[in-house]
Amino acid sequence: MNAETPRLDPGALQEDSAAGGKSAATVAQDSDSVQQGDALFPGTDPLPIARPVPVQTSGRLEFAARCFKCGVWHRHVSLGEKDAPCGAHYLLEFKTKLKGAA
Repeated sequence: MNAETPRLDPGALQEDSAAGGKSAATVAQDSDSVQQGDALFPGTDPLPIARPVPVQTSGRLEFAARCFKCGVWHRHVSLGEKDAPCGAHYLLEFKTKLKGAA
């Protein structure tokens, strides 16, 4: 045996259920607090990206983007994270150049 390997009693790693007891690691949860998802971290879904078209009005520069949810063009006064009137939530940003492109 390796000198750094801890020595355990022969029954130390057996499951508690075999002895008729409950595991100390069991945590009770009510049905309201149970979270299920198909991703490891379900709250980290990336925002959809809408590509803006610059629109110069008589007073300012605006950005129009076709909404992925309703298909209508929405206009915004700045770039970044946006909430559309239809309830869609997306990131409004220009496409960046590819790495290595000159």
